[in-house]
Amino acid sequence: MVEIITVSNFKGGVGKSTFTELFAYLLSTKYGKSVLVMDLDPQETVSDKLKRTFHKSDVEPQKKLLNSLMENTITESLIHLNENLDLINGDWDMEQFDEFITSTQSDEARYYYIYTVLDEIKNNYDYILLDTRPSTGLSTQNAICTSDYVIIPTNTEESSVKSAKKLYSNIASLVPYNENIRLLGVLPYLENPRGSTSIKIKEELKEIFEEDLYENTIRYSDRVVTWGKYGVTEDKPHDQRTLHMYDLVCIETMERMKRLEG
Repeated sequence: MVEIITVSNFKGGVGKSTFTELFAYLLSTKYGKSVLVMDLDPQETVSDKLKRTFHKSDVEPQKKLLNSLMENTITESLIHLNENLDLINGDWDMEQFDEFITSTQSDEARYYYIYTVLDEIKNNYDYILLDTRPSTGLSTQNAICTSDYVIIPTNTEESSVKSAKKLYSNIASLVPYNENIRLLGVLPYLENPRGSTSIKIKEELKEIFEEDLYENTIRYSDRVVTWGKYGVTEDKPHDQRTLHMYDLVCIETMERMKRLEG
């Protein structure tokens, strides 16, 4: 049975797309899971990163995402990255998604558009990861209403904590549209793990989110910066240490799903 996970925060620069990329990478390469990544962020960050890793940077989909959503031909936006990993490529034109939805869908149906489009292909995968734009727009609301779970990455800044709290409340407000949606966890990204501000805000996150806060954290690594430019590699010790850090989060994520599923 497919698990659909939205990775979201209303604030940018919190490690959202990098986590989505590496979560998909690990699930598909290390754990042999069939994975689809749908990039709903017009900036196309996770699309660019994944295509770089799998040497597909010059590959473009047959049809841009917004067009395939409008025409319900989502398979024409698929790019096959490896035997276990597919990508629905991001599209700058997704800036117009809200306008399209509000002009063509009823007040209730506008929350289920992406759910309906994915319905024909979702059972081809073990996991579908939805990477959203950092906003409260309808593509983000659609992603949440399509998903079984939401992960909220947040860095250790007051503004990011505030955005995480807003998204937490937003998820609750969407329960009438998706009664199965559950928060999988709030994932801290520590730019300076030993800094007093990072320590203080991590403690604040623990007070706010309690057991919803991940036990494992993501720490800043210059290797991730290198991967962003050249793609993920595993041949050097620094690669392996950094990938292990993300793997611990991947393992915890799968364990959290098992606990929530009973």
